[in-house]
Amino acid sequence: MPSFKVRTTEDELMDDFSITDSRLTDALDQLRWVNQFLGGYTAPMAILKPLLKAQARANQSGQAAPVRILDLGTGIADFPEVIVRWAARQSPAPQVEIVAVDANPVTVAYAQKALSDRLPPALLPHIKVEVADALALPYAENSFDVVMASMFLHHFAQENAIAVVAAMNRIARNGIIINDLQRHPLAYLGIYSLTRILRASPMMQNDGPVSVLRGFRANELAAIAQGAALPTFSLQWRWAFRWLLSTVTIGERKS
Repeated sequence: MPSFKVRTTEDELMDDFSITDSRLTDALDQLRWVNQFLGGYTAPMAILKPLLKAQARANQSGQAAPVRILDLGTGIADFPEVIVRWAARQSPAPQVEIVAVDANPVTVAYAQKALSDRLPPALLPHIKVEVADALALPYAENSFDVVMASMFLHHFAQENAIAVVAAMNRIARNGIIINDLQRHPLAYLGIYSLTRILRASPMMQNDGPVSVLRGFRANELAAIAQGAALPTFSLQWRWAFRWLLSTVTIGERKS
């Protein structure tokens, strides 16, 4: 068993942008199922749903602006897909615009194709996928209602993680949502075993356990939030072995 005392500095294979073949795309497809079955969507959606419902109510009595969301490290853009599908099922339906970004151009191109294949044509305009570096985001202050990072912050060492969170806070008008991994032996053993039992791709078999070793303890995420000068934040543990950090005020949408 590896040590869980400190975060590992070992890189994940997915962070190697020279890998552009099926090793990458197979792992991106499989991450979608991991997120679906291991809580990658449920926890942050609990924060987003009241905000989106507030927009729908406001839109009934006037021309309320759509909720604008920025998704960092979007991968195959599976979480934006979940959001727009959920919104479309509501009555009244909230209006949402999502910009989904990833630093890897190959990942962005694959996400664009995947969305075109999976989403109904009416929902495609609600998601824009583009290349952007989380450490050099080209967006103005308060240009999005919510900025989220799901299973993404653990890719960064402490100093850069603080910089990413500070940038998220600068860009977000209503708050940020961070959904990431708890560094725990059971989480490590679970993903190690699951990726092998299910014969996941080699990249998933490598990166799943490494991701856990790059994950956080509560005090480490709190230190990042404080280093990024977040005025207030909530930090909750969610199944399965995930932390949910948020500054969004549930049910309130600022003008």
